[in-house]
Amino acid sequence: MGLPELKNKIQQQVESADEKILKIVSSVFDNYYNDEGTTDVIINELLEISENDYKEGLTEPYTTILKESKAIYFGK
Repeated sequence: MGLPELKNKIQQQVESADEKILKIVSSVFDNYYNDEGTTDVIINELLEISENDYKEGLTEPYTTILKESKAIYFGK
């Protein structure tokens, strides 16, 4: 895939993205163009987004996910 096709694909994805994805993408671009931006900064920002999701009740406890996975792979 060439540069024009990639840009077009990303533009289409951005048009249909929700706020959470747009914040993540914006953070990546901000850090990419910022000389001081490092992987640690990006990771910390993603962790902050995750923590906010947890506080807002948008996540499931790992025990629930584990239980569902075990049921799928090993039966009830």
